[in-house]
Amino acid sequence: MTAINRHHISDDAPARGRRQGFAAELVSSRWLRCFVALSLLFLGTWLLNQFIFPRIAVVYGMAREFATVSSSCAALAVALTATLRPAWLRPRPLALGATAVMLAGFALVQAGLALASPALITAGAVVMNAGRATIMAVSCIVLIGLSARSSALCIAGSLALAYAWRGIFVALPEPLGMLAYPAVTLGAFALVWPFVREQLDRTRTRPSAATLALTEPRSFLPFAHVLFLAFFVFRSAYGFSLTFGAVESTPPFSLLPLIPLALVALQVVATGRAAPGDILYQVACLFVLAGFLATLVPQTVDSSVPNMLLAAGGDCFSVLMYYTLAAVGRRNPLHALSMFAWGQCATSAGSLVGTSLGHLMNGLLANDAALVPATVAVVVLAFAALNLTVLRSFSFERTIEGVEAVPEVAAAPQDEPRAATAAADDEAQAHALDQQCARLAQEYALTEREGEVFRLLARGRNVPFIEEELIISRNTIKTHIKHIYQKMDLHSQQELIDLAETY
Repeated sequence: MTAINRHHISDDAPARGRRQGFAAELVSSRWLRCFVALSLLFLGTWLLNQFIFPRIAVVYGMAREFATVSSSCAALAVALTATLRPAWLRPRPLALGATAVMLAGFALVQAGLALASPALITAGAVVMNAGRATIMAVSCIVLIGLSARSSALCIAGSLALAYAWRGIFVALPEPLGMLAYPAVTLGAFALVWPFVREQLDRTRTRPSAATLALTEPRSFLPFAHVLFLAFFVFRSAYGFSLTFGAVESTPPFSLLPLIPLALVALQVVATGRAAPGDILYQVACLFVLAGFLATLVPQTVDSSVPNMLLAAGGDCFSVLMYYTLAAVGRRNPLHALSMFAWGQCATSAGSLVGTSLGHLMNGLLANDAALVPATVAVVVLAFAALNLTVLRSFSFERTIEGVEAVPEVAAAPQDEPRAATAAADDEAQAHALDQQCARLAQEYALTEREGEVFRLLARGRNVPFIEEELIISRNTIKTHIKHIYQKMDLHSQQELIDLAETY
């Protein structure tokens, strides 16, 4: 009996340890700051649509569309900078610049509203949203410092908390609601800044993602990955929910979308792991389809039911989106900012398409209600066709699992008396490795130049070193690496090094 009890105790020990570790993480400074900050960022998005954009629309409705384009362009600029020139991302200038840009844009919007000036309002909205998009993309990289389980709970819980915040802020007078927008956004930025600064410093001192992707293609998701198409599609649905059926350009308010968020959070706590991404995707699809189809039912067309269903689907997908980006960034922190910024770009573009479609349907409903069913049928058909064709074989879980960590090579310190012996050993090993590389190059029919590139890669050299050593362009190196990997059936530089060392 004693032996059986000991066996059960030993079996329960790992599970108990995981539960204790999870509980400790939930009360850590990083998790609590991230939880509150994300809820404030989500609240800021709602405040923008609830208080600022409706006022802007009274003077000049197109300013909202220009602002959304500005968000997408700013996120694109951050993504490209993080990918190509990470050394430019100096934390202090970036934080001060984004904050100053957002506040300057907000001031211009207020001046434009006071003077009823479309030019000032448009300029202010464009500048303000550019600063906000930068803050959003940079702030979200704090999620990669959380475990998979705690990040899922953090995202779902912060979205739910944002709904609770809305219940308070919805009763604010309009001037206070507008002032709350920059306050909550910058407050969220300040909460996570210590962790964001640490990650930015790490990113800017490493080789660029574009350089590392040449030798470690499996560690990076390309910008053309179908994942970002999925982001675009679902944010389009969310943008539609903001505008379809809106009264005086103000989206209807409801707490119904809070239910699926609460279920996601409860599932994480109860099962000990995040909900499978592909299941969340299917649930979001069902909500979106139900929301669109509800616009065809006479009993619900004039109600907020379509908007609530679409918002529920959009929020489910928001959990999945941020969870996926955090998981990818956790596997490759050097690419995290690029992924969050590019995801922000895709979602902003989707919002623009969705809101434009919502305004179009509002106009059709007002002028010719008979056209609404046909328009909804086309939208549903396009959405279903995209999921049954382009996204049919796509899997969020496989996408996450397919991203490999970028190996970091660090030189070990050596004692001075052993330095000469170590140098001699290194020289002998390098000579032996060169001979192995020559035999491999001959066996796999590599060209002379491909053999030289292969030899340097086997020594652990990166692309900038090869570029300088062989005096060839980066595009030429990229082509050689591609041919080497194809001929030798390799997928990363580490696989190449392992092959050369064990041949």
